[in-house]
Amino acid sequence: MLVPFFGALALNAQNGNEMEQVKLNNPNNETIKEKVIDYGLMSEKTWRSTSASYTIRGEELERMTSGNLLNTLQGRIPGLTVMTGSGEPGYDNPNLIGRGLSSWNLTGNNLLIYLDGYQVNLSAISSLSAHEIETVTFLKDAASLAIYGMEGGSGVLSIKTKRGIDGETQIIANGRYGVQSVIDLPSVMNAYDYTRLYNQARQNDGLTARYANPELYKNGGDPAHPDVNWYDEVLQPYSYIQDYNLSFRGGGENARYFVLMDYSNFTGMYKNASERSKDFGTNAEYTRFNMRGNVDVDITKSLSVSAQISGIVEDKNTPSGFTASKLFSNLMDIPAAAFSVENPDGSWGNNTIYNFNPVMLLKTGGVYNAHTRNIQTNFSFNQKLDQLVKGLSLVGGISFSNQYIGFTNKSFTNLSYELLKDKTDSPLIDPEGKYRYAEIGSISDNISDGEVSHWNRQTSQVGFNYDQRFGEHTFTGALLAKRNSLTHNGLIYENRNQGLLLNATYDYAKTYIASLSAGYTGSADFEKGSRYGLFPSLALGWIVSNENFMKDKPAFNFLKIRTSIGLTGNTNSNNRFLYEQWSTSHSGWNFTNSNTWYSGRREGAIPNHDFRWEQKATANIGVDAELLGKLSLNLDFFTEKRTGILENASSQFPNYAGFRLANLNTGEVQNSGFEAIIGFNDNVGDFEYYFKGMASFAQNKILKISEVIQPHDWLYSKGYSINQNRILVNDGFYQGNDFNAEGLVKEGVVASSFGNPVPGDLKYIDQNKDGVINDYDFVPFGYNNMPEFTFGFNLGFKYKRFDLDAFFQGVTNRTVILPFEYTHPFVNNNNITAFSENAWTPETASTATSPRLSTQLNFNTQVNTDFYARDGSFIKLRSLELGYSTKIGKIENVRIYFNGTNLFTWDKIDDLEAERLSSGYPLMKSLSLGLKVNF
Repeated sequence: MLVPFFGALALNAQNGNEMEQVKLNNPNNETIKEKVIDYGLMSEKTWRSTSASYTIRGEELERMTSGNLLNTLQGRIPGLTVMTGSGEPGYDNPNLIGRGLSSWNLTGNNLLIYLDGYQVNLSAISSLSAHEIETVTFLKDAASLAIYGMEGGSGVLSIKTKRGIDGETQIIANGRYGVQSVIDLPSVMNAYDYTRLYNQARQNDGLTARYANPELYKNGGDPAHPDVNWYDEVLQPYSYIQDYNLSFRGGGENARYFVLMDYSNFTGMYKNASERSKDFGTNAEYTRFNMRGNVDVDITKSLSVSAQISGIVEDKNTPSGFTASKLFSNLMDIPAAAFSVENPDGSWGNNTIYNFNPVMLLKTGGVYNAHTRNIQTNFSFNQKLDQLVKGLSLVGGISFSNQYIGFTNKSFTNLSYELLKDKTDSPLIDPEGKYRYAEIGSISDNISDGEVSHWNRQTSQVGFNYDQRFGEHTFTGALLAKRNSLTHNGLIYENRNQGLLLNATYDYAKTYIASLSAGYTGSADFEKGSRYGLFPSLALGWIVSNENFMKDKPAFNFLKIRTSIGLTGNTNSNNRFLYEQWSTSHSGWNFTNSNTWYSGRREGAIPNHDFRWEQKATANIGVDAELLGKLSLNLDFFTEKRTGILENASSQFPNYAGFRLANLNTGEVQNSGFEAIIGFNDNVGDFEYYFKGMASFAQNKILKISEVIQPHDWLYSKGYSINQNRILVNDGFYQGNDFNAEGLVKEGVVASSFGNPVPGDLKYIDQNKDGVINDYDFVPFGYNNMPEFTFGFNLGFKYKRFDLDAFFQGVTNRTVILPFEYTHPFVNNNNITAFSENAWTPETASTATSPRLSTQLNFNTQVNTDFYARDGSFIKLRSLELGYSTKIGKIENVRIYFNGTNLFTWDKIDDLEAERLSSGYPLMKSLSLGLKVNF
């Protein structure tokens, strides 16, 4: 049975699960005993589905402590890669990638997002509360994506919020309070080691020592020779998190409702930021208030209407004058010996090299407040037309969603002072015997406000559903017309798309299933006459367990084989109207005999009248099985070929040709992989236990790409994956015997075009055997930052009143490059970290683990090389929850629980956290205590 696009709640997790009774708002308002898969614009019974999809319930997401709903999806949906963003409260949006990369144009957030049957922007769901979510479904193959036409090629993430039920009102109150702490921070050296090794680097460079006596810096012996741990000065050991919500769910035969109110607050790690004044300093803080009301009403026996309204208010406070990325970059870069937090006279310390006192800026720089307002309003109707055609219904609806982000900024600058020293590193003293200082900065203040961004999206849709059974034959169908428009700040012409979707599904005896879907969609981004495309799909299913020859095999409770093939597509909002030629700004030219400079404009790229969307052909085969009533298995294998990828071929033409080419639809990528899920649940008396393992793999290869002609095959991107790492392969270090008496590389020893090497520099393998290291020696290496293989396993038990649930997630086939400032001490005034503890010297030549120290720019050791590459694999305990449930008086269910998020990490990188390499605001782990009461 095909349920209306705004109707049924998908209450399950995956294809082929056990049946359970669900109250659905379907055309006949009937109660059916089957789980349902949410397709965003429509829904389908689990047993009847021929698509590759996966659904997770909101209760599972509640086990993750996060201020961003998207981060709770990490590792929980096979085929969906969630690339972690910052750990900063309120600014922690991840990237979402469906089934790996298949285009170099599409960003990580190119998934199509649907909320309660209507398209929304990604930022509209990141701030949802997990407590208002019924299900989250990820649609993967052409069988489920073809109806979205040229918008669905990267996958669809469809979210359904909770709806009312026919029965006594359920009142649920939740509260959680806890603490967060940093998972990992890079190790930087203390002042003594910094000064000692800096002198060594100067000696390597043939320069005199800068620090006459590094011993003075031990333990911050005096104000002129400080030893400051900047991480300890700025960061506190832990921060606080809290979340409280209250919901009401109930209704009667003719009306049902769900109402939720939720308050969340996450504080940051900055220490004593507001101790001087709340106007001059602030900790990072994210506060969110959610309100939702969902109502379903049966106006008559044939007409039902639904309405949803959601409002979200967010406030984010951060210190003014710097971003979190800049702050944490400075915390690693500023040496412990640079300057004191405060000078002996009480003034703020600083120096002209770094000109960044983190503590001063944190406490006196002011407050930046970003305030976000989200609203979504949907109205849908369902009119049965049985009097005209039995099983036919008219459905439709409209949706308005918008977001506004404004800011208020109070910023202040203050004076700081550098304690002056002479060339021997001794402080300068004035005639009164006091330290001499140089003033840095000025005093100013500024208060401003304005708009950061806004967007508005409007959707309208209307169509027909059909559902009728004739003996063993069941026919269902849907025809829907929809129109969508999006405007946002900075956009001159709104994004508009519209089209028709069609689905027709037939099954015979609940055994043989055929489904035909198609989307005929168009976009105003393309030239008239070429704006629409047809995206069909065909899917077949065979429920083998319903065959007579399976009746004597009771081990198989359910066995289904399904396959699909079809087309999907993608547009790209960064490439629009390429069929037109535009003039573009240009800095200017020199004219006349006096060679006078004139600013102006120039012709844009040559128009591309064949400009189209990117198209993807996808094939999928899957198996869903349940055995012995305890074991479930789901397998999907897919291959897809994306064509028409936009790329610019101008690199193949010299500049003197005098023209620029528009992007052409000439790129092609092949992408293939699989997803696997295995689950087991059983009980021994009162002891119930379960296990579920998940794995997904996706690997792509570039088939066609515009490239400059190269002398060697390994220099081309064709044949390799998107964003393939390319590096010089290191061959150890240059040693003293590699050089002649003049300090030049001996004949027969490979030289470098990136600089004149000296003993202790990295040596590289000469790939093309021309005797010199240059751009032709870069070869593909490892993988890229996005993992090819993701896995997770969920296990737990229930025993009487106790329950335990643990979820682990891991990734592999991932290569990361260590941050430059972490691996290159002293260059560009960098600090020195644990990476360089065993740097090359003549004495350590055979045991050194990092290049020689130097204060000079050394391009020979600053190129991309495998020496700085690491295996980015990791396993994390994403969530752990232990609960105890009881009854208190008339309250049926009171549950107390302990929750942990990101508690443990296992990786292959020393000193840094593998997921984000400890760059920017660090990732957090949390412990919290919660209470849930069902009235």
